[in-house]
Amino acid sequence: MWTSWHEIWGSGRGPAARLAPQTRILAGAILFAACLASPALSLPGTALVAVTTAAWVCASGMPRRTLRSSALLGLAMFLPYLLLVPFIAKGPSVPGQGTDWARALAAPWGILIHGLAGLLIATATVTTLMMSDLRSGLLALPLPRVFTAIVVQIVHQTSVLLAETERVTAAVAVRGGSGKRRAVVRMLISLPRVWLPRILGRADRVAAAMELRGFAEADLRIFGHRPAGAPDIIATVTAGAVLAAAVTLRLRLL
Repeated sequence: MWTSWHEIWGSGRGPAARLAPQTRILAGAILFAACLASPALSLPGTALVAVTTAAWVCASGMPRRTLRSSALLGLAMFLPYLLLVPFIAKGPSVPGQGTDWARALAAPWGILIHGLAGLLIATATVTTLMMSDLRSGLLALPLPRVFTAIVVQIVHQTSVLLAETERVTAAVAVRGGSGKRRAVVRMLISLPRVWLPRILGRADRVAAAMELRGFAEADLRIFGHRPAGAPDIIATVTAGAVLAAAVTLRLRLL
């Protein structure tokens, strides 16, 4: 069973979860960039991506259920690209790029490795953060205030709207929406008239509650943030070293 969106946040119990929120966000972003920059077509590059992803997943303490769901989702999204290999291999050969099959496997393999690693690192980073940690971490980073407010609102509203959608889905299933074909068609036709007003109403109530609590006028920095310590500096420097190694491997192949 797939892990719910609201169950992922803050579910990690690893050493990375004890770092400052801004360090978790920054380290996750740096490692994400390192996996994208690392050349997947070379053995050292693939090894760097695999080790980096495994180390960050272990450091975050991602639950096994979330790890399994994320891995299956990544394989379902990126593994089908390997089906294009026979069609690419039949195309015109390019001198200096190895055999036809090696050339055909290059792009799908890179998509699979980079996509799966990026998905796991992003999910592992999310498991180390609560909703409040995301807000305080983004506020502690040198980011535009508008960008921070938009990201926080997107994450918060997404969890609320998904929960409302799950309730509507359960109500539809109880009322026979998953039964006969005619009932299913009639339910799908009438669903927008039920689902959309509930979603808009829920979003409006959340916005009113946040405005009542001063999120519209008050500076969010008054809620405070946790300062970075020695472990945070070590984690950031380590992530930066991984990114430098990935860029070095990329430049050597150019």
